[in-house]
Amino acid sequence: MTDEGNRKREESLRVFSHAASIYDRIGPGIFSHFGQRLVDIAEIAAGANVLDVAAGRGALLFPAAAKVGSNGHVTGIDFSPDMVRETAKDIESRKLRHAEIRQMDAEQMTFSDASFDRVLCGFALWMFAEPARVLQEFYRVLRRSGRVALSTWAADNPFQVWCYEVLRPYVPAPASSGLTPKDDPKFDTPLQIKTALQRAGFADIQITVDEKEFVYASEEQYWQSLWSAGIRRQLEKMTPAVLEKAKSDVFQKLQTVKRPDGFHKLNRALFAVGTKTA
Repeated sequence: MTDEGNRKREESLRVFSHAASIYDRIGPGIFSHFGQRLVDIAEIAAGANVLDVAAGRGALLFPAAAKVGSNGHVTGIDFSPDMVRETAKDIESRKLRHAEIRQMDAEQMTFSDASFDRVLCGFALWMFAEPARVLQEFYRVLRRSGRVALSTWAADNPFQVWCYEVLRPYVPAPASSGLTPKDDPKFDTPLQIKTALQRAGFADIQITVDEKEFVYASEEQYWQSLWSAGIRRQLEKMTPAVLEKAKSDVFQKLQTVKRPDGFHKLNRALFAVGTKTA
């Protein structure tokens, strides 16, 4: 793996370990909403054996567990031990005997070939140091006729476009380019996703677009929600003084989306499903 790949892995591990306790727990449940939608699209049968890669706090794992029922099984994996620990506590509190989560590297999974009926991956593909290798692993661990189902943010996702435009002036150089990396694939267009899945061997690829408007109760809730997701990595690069300026600017510009019930932000996601035919 390249030095850049190692840097990317270590940064992701640090950021998501720090965010683990509050991940998808502040503000509207964005990941939970799109997680349920992706599970529905994956058409998971009762009794199926499902793998959830980069499981986080279970946005896919828990609805998938409901689909497979007690005769099936859902295994979640995540690179962050803190995320695994938090989600394991959630699984235990729900008394789910047919679900588990393990710490594991998605690029080197220890599962046997043809172990799963479905492989799920929500909003994580672009974060891996070697996405192509991860997709090959998805293909390897799937049974014949098994399906992969993944989600990414659309290139024109209004939430991210707005947020990046507001924060870009405050991210120190050269990291400012990190808000919208040019070299790393974001898999944020149907063509990029379809091409990547085809190269990994998948066929019958179907891509759909889904969007939903989410409401934040206050400016502070919106700001805190940023710290509970991947964009936290950009906030951590700011000095305290710059961070305060950025926060003030975010609060001011949020007024343009204020309505009587709160602050409205639209999110647009891409869902892709592919089948292992060989």
